[in-house]
Order: sequence, then structure tokens, then C-alpha cells
Amino acid sequence: VRKAREAAAPLLEEGGERFLVAASVRTLAQVWREHMEAKGLSHEALFAEAAGGADGIAKDAFVALLGKLPEALEREELAFSEARREAMFQQIDADGDGKISKEELKAMFKQRFTVVKEITLTDSMDVAKGKAVAKLEGGEVLETYHGGQKEEARDMLGSSARWSGRARPASSPQGTKFVELVSPLASFNSELSKTIDAALKFVQKSGSLCASKMQELQAAGKDEVLKQAAQEVAKLKARAAAANAELQKLKGRIAEGKAELARKEKQEANAHIEARAQKQADAILAPAVAKVERAEAAFASMEEATKTWLSLGKEEVDAFATPLSVKAEAERLAQALASEVDAAREAVLAQTSELPKAKEAQQGAAPRARHELGRMSGHLLGLKKKSQLALEAVRRQCQAIVDARGPQLSSAMRAEMLSKELTIVARYFSQLAGPGGATISHEAFAKHVEGLPGVACMPEHIGLVCESIEVAGIGRRKFQAFLQQYYKVVKGIAITDVFEISTAQTLRKADADEIVELLEGPREDEKVGLKRIRGRSLLDGLTGWISLKGNQGTPFLVPVEKPYYACKAPVPMDQDVASQGDAGVVRSLKADEVLELLEGPRQLTCEPAVRVRGKATSDGAMGWFTAKDKNGVVFAEADSKYYSCVAAVAITDDFDIKSCKVLRKLDVNELFTVEEGPVEEKDAGITRVKGKCVKDDLVGWVTIKGNAGTKYAEPSTKHFCVLREVPLTKLFPSEACGDEVRVLARGEAMHRGSEAGDLPAGEPREGQALSDAAEGWITLSDKTARPWTPFYKCKVASPLHRTLAAEGAEVVREVSAGEVIEMLEGP
Repeated sequence: VRKAREAAAPLLEEGGERFLVAASVRTLAQVWREHMEAKGLSHEALFAEAAGGADGIAKDAFVALLGKLPEALEREELAFSEARREAMFQQIDADGDGKISKEELKAMFKQRFTVVKEITLTDSMDVAKGKAVAKLEGGEVLETYHGGQKEEARDMLGSSARWSGRARPASSPQGTKFVELVSPLASFNSELSKTIDAALKFVQKSGSLCASKMQELQAAGKDEVLKQAAQEVAKLKARAAAANAELQKLKGRIAEGKAELARKEKQEANAHIEARAQKQADAILAPAVAKVERAEAAFASMEEATKTWLSLGKEEVDAFATPLSVKAEAERLAQALASEVDAAREAVLAQTSELPKAKEAQQGAAPRARHELGRMSGHLLGLKKKSQLALEAVRRQCQAIVDARGPQLSSAMRAEMLSKELTIVARYFSQLAGPGGATISHEAFAKHVEGLPGVACMPEHIGLVCESIEVAGIGRRKFQAFLQQYYKVVKGIAITDVFEISTAQTLRKADADEIVELLEGPREDEKVGLKRIRGRSLLDGLTGWISLKGNQGTPFLVPVEKPYYACKAPVPMDQDVASQGDAGVVRSLKADEVLELLEGPRQLTCEPAVRVRGKATSDGAMGWFTAKDKNGVVFAEADSKYYSCVAAVAITDDFDIKSCKVLRKLDVNELFTVEEGPVEEKDAGITRVKGKCVKDDLVGWVTIKGNAGTKYAEPSTKHFCVLREVPLTKLFPSEACGDEVRVLARGEAMHRGSEAGDLPAGEPREGQALSDAAEGWITLSDKTARPWTPFYKCKVASPLHRTLAAEGAEVVREVSAGEVIEMLEGP
């Protein structure tokens, strides 16, 4: 077994390296053989040319010479590595004296063939003219320095051989092989097979002998000595079986080693073809490779810039002085990397599109280039994803600082608001933004909070908080969201006057769904183990302390977003919850205008407002007016001075029916106003009034009831008298600016049309318009407003402009359908 392992060592331990070197030497010999034939050189002339006149070729000279041959002879298959060239020198230098002699160089060309089928040895290359010298039997060996030559006329291969003649032929036109090249590998494999077979035969014979001896010993009786002998033989048999198993295993390894060596031989034989294809592929890939390398360099820069920051622990992050700078640099580098990746991917796609797609282009450089371009594309996507993950990690680290510092700054600013008795955040915002300021700069915010009591934050930590609120200056809505926190009551809980429950008195009970604004806290009452906040109820503005949870964990309050409403239709904003008439209107809110809830809803009992459509008798102006508002204030009432004729009747110049003169006849439905009366004329049994005709201002006396009780005129139910100034508007309801026809003056008469209606009472809420910070009360109902959030979903693709004015505005980018955007300003 040991001999078998030693015999297999060149294959299994050395990986067949000596045979690969020998194959390289044969390749060199074949190329030089062709070169000698083409140039008419002898072995001696070739040696002189290679040695440069010296008596031997030194190692360095040989290695250098082989390095130049691929280009000099235009033979790519000679492009050996330097290590291989050195190994070839060692193999050719048979005596190991450090140089290749003339004989050693010539020996490199010697080939040995084994006759595998009886063949004739002739004295010339030409089969037809050559004379037979001898018959060569199978197994005989031939030696040659000249290699094979092909006789074109008969498509046969022959070789000049070491006998006084030539072996004719080496192979026939039909492909019959007569002689076979004897290579070092073939010889090695042959000897190795013999060694393995001999070892197996010996081991198997040993095992059989042991088995036979055991049978003899067992048959000899039960003598103790024989019994012990049988046991010893059994051990020997086991060793023989183990040796057989090891040889079988070695045989399997040899088969695998031969297959691997064959693969290496083929790979090396095709190495020059592969190298040529790779060179062509590299030329195709060059434009894309340069851009990929730029992307890789950009990624390396980002890794280096973020390495320290991402390696920090929690406490180290909290103490890090320049996180904002790291984040800004990481974002810049990530953007630069994204640009480089996009440019590189464009180059990859461009090169891919130029590759041939025909079937004949499925070998050589094209498939290599296509495979490499695909790998590059995946690699670029990987770089981009890694950079995004790194950037997200940087931002998470920064967010940890924001999560720690944000509540501290928010609490400190709320405390300042309370100390200055600023109950409305918009006013606090105005102080920080300055007169007419739409935003608070990050510098102004940082400068202000640094001066607040109890604030000890590093500048860049404050900068991170500023960016988390809003990147390019802090707008009012974002400032309010940062400063204000709201809770919704989910289970009824008492609002108390002081923090300590043991000494607190209940102000009132907060009901479910009530909204509370955080003013202070949360703080824990250690005596009872409850977390409590000081808050302001939006329902009625009551301020007090409320518990967040019960001592059993039952929640009383849960965080919610600040309430906002968007107007569905125009709606008036009143100065006070009980404002009467249009005199108390701050302004009209437009449809889609957004309102921030400050207080409410108030539970008020209001009557529906009455709106009437009419026509002014003075100038014919038509529209809607409020006869009675939601607070019960009467602006116009039915006017009993107006009479309508229900039958034709005369208008006379005097009250006395006997002496009066008829001025004209009044038609049915004709109107007049009463200026005097009614007066009853007892002698005639009639009732008369002095009136003025609406039609032509004719003044006279009219009989409204005859002596038989017949009615000629009666008070009109379609006329109103204006008691106080009220707008006449175009629509019902009408609160939009610019909707007025005119203002009806006190005492004006209005002819009512066929339409009238009630306005719903709704619930009053105090709010502040986001557009101009106007404050006031509005009555909300399903028809006037809806709950609002600052997030909008795009229904159709639309441009995102840099400025408010759409005409001529720079387009930032196209917002896709379905994309969600957050409102920062407007509507």
C-alpha cells in the first residue's frame, strides 16, 4: 500500500505538475520544429540562435527568450507564465548544471512511439516510391527528432524514425493508428496501473491466505495454542481487508486525479485561445470598466467617510460632536455614487447593445463580454444598494440623537411658552421667525434654544433636530407639529388642579374622544406609580393634570396627530363663539382652505338660521339674505304694510266713498303699501286704507273689505321688511368673499320668492387658518368641513414646481400617479 501511495504521489500530491510542464515542453518543441523547417535550420543552428553564441543557455536567458517567442514567432500558444517557463528550464536542464547544453536542447525534440499495429519501415517519405526496410511488430519502439509529416496525396501521416528507414504510415486515410506517441504521462499511467494492480493482487492473496489458515486452525481442534493462533490470523486478515479498502480508495482518487489532470491539460492547451478571446473581450469592456472603477472608487470613499461613525456604540454616538457633518458628507457621497453607478450602467447597456447576437457569435470574445457586462450590471446594483444601506445606517444613528434631543428641546420651548403666557404656538412662531417671516432659519432656531434654561446640546445635535423638523427653514405647521403633542381620551378620567394625586382636586371629568394638548410632562407620581401630564383641553380650554394610564396599565390617553380641518365650501369665521350677524365675521374661509383646531367643539344650542331668496322693491336687486341667524338675531321680518289685491277694486282720491273720485282701477295681485288706516266707514259698513301703489306710486284710498264682508285686498305674506343691514348674496348658503350683490339697508322692502331654507346649526370650533394665521370660530358640519391631514395622494401625474406661480416655473420633477406628497405650504 505504501509503495502504491508513493507511485501515485506525482499525480495526487503534486497535481501532475511535471506532466503539465512536459506538455509545455512538447508544445515549445513542436513550434521550434516548424520554425526550423520554415527557416531550414538544424538543431545546432537553433541552439546557436537561442544561446547567442554561448556554450549554453542560462536560466534567465531561457526564461527571457521564451517570454519573447509568442510575439517573435506569432504563436500565442507559447505565452507561458514566468513560473512555467522556469519549470520548463528545470526539466530541459537534465544534468541540473544551471544551463541548457546543445545536447539537452536537441533531446527536447526526441519523441518515442510504440507500434500498436504491424507497419512497414520504408527508406523514404513517398509510399509509392519508398522501399521496405523492415516489418515492425506491435510493441516495438521508434524514436524520432523530426515529428510527424503529412503526405497530402494520400492524407497519411508519417514520421522519420530511428532505424535506417521511415515508418510508413503512422496513420492511414481511414484513420487506422499504427504507432502511438509515448508521453511521460502515458508511461507514468502505465507504470502506476501495474503498481496498483500488483498491490491489489498481493493484498488479496494475503487475505485469501489468512482465510485459508483460519479454516485450517479451526479444523485442527480446540487446543488453546491453536485458538490463539487463529485469533492472530484473524487480526492479520483484518489488516489485509483494511489494506484492500485503502487501495480501492486510492484507485478512486487516482481516477479523479487523472480526470483533473486531463482538464488542466485541455485548459492549458486552449489557454492561448482563451487569452485571445479575453483580450478581445477586454477591449470591448474597456469603456464600461473605466466607469465601473469610478463607481467602485466612489463607494470606497463613502465607506471610508462613514466607517468611524457606524462603528460607534450608543454612548459614543451620544457624545459625537459632528454627526450632522458626517450625515451631509454621506448624503453627498451617496448622491455622487448614484450618479457614477447610473453612468456606468448606461455604459454597460451601450456595450451590451453593440455585441453581436447571431449564433456564430456564441463563442470567443462576445459571450465572455456579455457575461462580464451582466456581472458588472449586478455589481453596480450591489454597490448602489450597499451605499443606500450605509446611508440608512448613518441616518438611523442620527435619528437616535434626534429622538434623544428632540423631546428635550420641545419641552424646553413649551416651558418658555408657558412662562411668557403664549397659549397659541403661532404667536411663538412669529416671535422666532420675525416680522412677516414665513420660516424660522436653522441658525435662528439653534441660537434661541441654546439660551433656554436646562438645554445642553452640542450645535450639530441641534442642527440634526432642525433638519428633522424641516430641511430648508422651519415653517409654521412643522414648527407646531414639533412643539405640540396631542392626546385623545380613550377612557373617562379626571382633570385635576395639581400634579400630586393625594392633594389634587378634580376640576372636571375628561370624556372619551376629547382632545388634550400637552403642556408639561409626562412626569411620574412616585407615590402612586402613575405617569401624568399637564394639558389643555381643546373642548373648553381647561388646563390641568391628567393620568396617562391607570396603575394596572389601563390607558386613559393615547397620542394622536394635531386636529386639522379642510373647508368643503365657503364658511364664515366669527370673532367669537356667540358672534351675531356679519359684523362679527373675521373673514370667509374658502373651499379647501385648511384650519388648525385651537378649541372646541363647544356644545351650544343654536337654532337653524333662516335664509330667504327675494327681490328688492327699490331697485329689483335679487339674491339671498338672512332673515334670522343661528343665534336668533332677526334681520328681516314679514312686512304687514304691503297689501295685495285679491279682487279688482278702485283707488279713489278721498276717504268718503260718497264724495270721492275714482283715480283708477287696481288689478288682482297688484301691490300697494298702507300709509294710513285701516279705517272703518260705519255708515257704509266698509273698511278703507290709504295706500301707495307700487306700480306707479299713485296715492289714494282703497276699500279692503266690502259691506257684505267681501275681501278686496289683504296683507301680503311675500314681503319682508329689513330691520338691520344684511348682505344680499348670490348663493345659498353664501359666505364666499365677493359673493355679495349689495347690502340691504334698514327699512328696505324685499319681495320673497318661492324659495327659503334653514342652515344647519353644527358645532362651533375655534381655529386658525394656515394661510394667514387668522383666528376665529367656525361652525363645522358634514357639509362645511372635513378632517384633514397634510398628506395628499396624486391621482394623475403632475409637475412639481420650484415656486408657487405655475406659469414659467422650474419643474423639480414629475410626481407620479399614486405618489404621496406632504403639504408644506398652502393651499
